Amino acid sequence: MSNNQGVSSTSPSRRSVVKGAAWAVPAIAVASAAPTVAASAGFLTFTGSACKLPGNSSSTYKGFVFELLAHNATGPLPRDAVTVVDSITIQGIADAGAFKIVVKDNVGGCSCGPCGTDPNHEFCTKDGVPNQRILLYTSADVTGNSANSVVTITYRVFDCNNTSSCGTAGPTQTASTVIRSTPPAQEGGGGSCNISGVFPLP
Repeated sequence: MSNNQGVSSTSPSRRSVVKGAAWAVPAIAVASAAPTVAASAGFLTFTGSACKLPGNSSSTYKGFVFELLAHNATGPLPRDAVTVVDSITIQGIADAGAFKIVVKDNVGGCSCGPCGTDPNHEFCTKDGVPNQRILLYTSADVTGNSANSVVTITYRVFDCNNTSSCGTAGPTQTASTVIRSTPPAQEGGGGSCNISGVFPLP
């Protein structure tokens, strides 16, 4: 005999068991889908902001400027990380190598690098730094009608491995965005470009 007060000794009905099970199944399905969504975010993500660069003759970069964020979660891998951008295409047209990456949030250098063959195509993100702002400048090779175009970059991330040499590159990753508009970037302000720090052009 039980001495617990207010506890019923009757078993739950079959209907209540089935009803409880029906509610439990969707919760399990939702929980199992979450890791896939999280893993797809990648080390680099576009913010969706893009601006048209002025085409003055003193600059190599007369195409677009794109804003991206780099996310380096605290170890174990990668620790300090060097990202090498291998290619950029706009609507399937490749920029023939004349693109440049500029770090706008300078949080200190990495313990290794360079890791690629072109210093214009790589940057460092310290261990544990989220939302490091990166600007990607393209050349005139990929200019044209940009409305609703798809921009895709491929890149690799090197772990500094707590040494002065680059570790093995991780797998090739991609990041993409759709250009909805490219307002002009105007030196000295006055344009509708919503990316800060575009000037001076590299």
